Amino acid sequence: MSAAGIGRGLTPSLAEAPSAPRRFLGLQRALPAAGVIAGLLLITGPLLAMLIRSLLVWEGEAGRLSLANFTRVLAEPRVWEAVGNTAICGAGATLLSCTLGFTLAWLVARTDMPGRRWLELGNLVPFFLSPYVGAISWIYLVAPGSGLLQQFAMRHLGLDLGFINIYSLGGVIWVLTLFYTPYVYLFVMSPLKQMDAALEDAARVHGAGFWYTLRHVSIPLVSPALLSGALVVFITSAGLFDVPLALALPSGIPTMPTEIFAAVQYPADFGRAAAFGMMVLGVTILLTLAQRRYLARRRYEIVTGKGYRPRLLPLGRAGRIVALGLEAVYIGGAVLLPMMALVMVSLSRLWTGSFDISRASLANFTYVLFSFRLTQQAILNSLILAVTGATIGVALAVLQAYYLNRGTPARRGLADAVLSLPLGIPGIILGLGFLILAIRTPLYSTLTIVLIAYVARFFPFATRTVSAMFLAINPELEQSARASGASWAQSMRWVLLPLLKPAVIAAWLMLFVIFIRELGATILLYAQGTETISVALVLLADRSAGYVAALAVVQLVLLLLAFTLFRLTRTTVTQS
Repeated sequence: MSAAGIGRGLTPSLAEAPSAPRRFLGLQRALPAAGVIAGLLLITGPLLAMLIRSLLVWEGEAGRLSLANFTRVLAEPRVWEAVGNTAICGAGATLLSCTLGFTLAWLVARTDMPGRRWLELGNLVPFFLSPYVGAISWIYLVAPGSGLLQQFAMRHLGLDLGFINIYSLGGVIWVLTLFYTPYVYLFVMSPLKQMDAALEDAARVHGAGFWYTLRHVSIPLVSPALLSGALVVFITSAGLFDVPLALALPSGIPTMPTEIFAAVQYPADFGRAAAFGMMVLGVTILLTLAQRRYLARRRYEIVTGKGYRPRLLPLGRAGRIVALGLEAVYIGGAVLLPMMALVMVSLSRLWTGSFDISRASLANFTYVLFSFRLTQQAILNSLILAVTGATIGVALAVLQAYYLNRGTPARRGLADAVLSLPLGIPGIILGLGFLILAIRTPLYSTLTIVLIAYVARFFPFATRTVSAMFLAINPELEQSARASGASWAQSMRWVLLPLLKPAVIAAWLMLFVIFIRELGATILLYAQGTETISVALVLLADRSAGYVAALAVVQLVLLLLAFTLFRLTRTTVTQS
């Protein structure tokens, strides 16, 4: 379309005087800069508050700066036990998630495995589900003496599965692996699809076998994506509060997130919690810098200038059976079995470890949806937070993405690095920062501080999604509109935003899903009346398994509905 055509296609007011673009030049700079500044404040505010509190020691009514909180934390044996347990869980989940995520992505992207289109979708479902609900589901499945799988194996197969202890580090690693495999899968899927098959063919021509080619050609070429996925999985899984709360804490196994949580319970010790949080944050930043430095010294060209056609590797009959078996184990373990367990428990008035369909009842759903004030308020709060937070997060993301892709090049690098920090900060750490920041303000114990913490923790996900779309839009389209007399606001409304619409919708739905299931950033900030669904699940755990399962099913329905809408937008997550 010509520039004149664009000008006619917007609004009659676009044919303004040539001075109009100059009039809106300030708006063009101010709004994106405001989005960036808001993001920087959301990140630096709670972290700075936590840093100051970690260095502050109170002596009566007066406070002084000291390293006493750090030395006290480092001198506690339980802290080192928690660090060791967290490292084991994070490393174990990262190793297994990378292995499984790469394997599943490779099978879908590079082989002729049957049903690849549906399996590509199925492998993503755990990304949209709640790890805490997944942990609860696996308790129902393999709890000692009362698990569904335990009962089934004993009655029908004569097998005793009593050796399986879900309340252990192994149980934590297993559940973390199931729910973090999609992270690695998402990172490596796109590079595998874009890789030139001639690179692997060249190795085979020189006599390299399949496994040698895989280890020395395919995996090294996607190692930047694999390492990025591994870093994200290690940091986020090690800092995840949900799964250790359900599976480690009942056995008295300390982890860093549960120790931070314990430190702010009555009587609260904010100095100890802040010092612990700052040490975790320091390790996170060091790991991120080490990964960037490692990748910066290497070259990884997987797309060449020559034309090529992606070629699928034939698996053969036996290979297809093994591949489909692996997919069945993963999707069954992460999606189907947990869903089945939740539905069975939710329909049972009294859960004894076995399901009797003749006694199935909707009483648990009636209670949590229509009779119990806590769960009713929690559902409403979660929907308010998800809708409002996703909208605010996407608005910030559009402004920040514009600045990072259209702003002054000299300032983009530092802004991008700081705005990306929340991607590697555990939710409970950021929640602790906001708790310290708001504890003596009117925001304390309100839904607003929870909303602010949600946006601060997750807006970088939306920014990354929208930025990926910005890269595909030629700036000449905006320049044509401006040359026709359009102001910056008009070119944004009529040219840029319609082109960004798929990414904006995808980012909104992604944030909606994350906010519905989030627990780590909420558990330290909620108060009576501001509970969310995830918090209500924790509070109900001591009352009735049926109530917990019914509320978990309600949350699951909301998440799957959002996932379905996400797919209806025809957005490809693996390319975000």
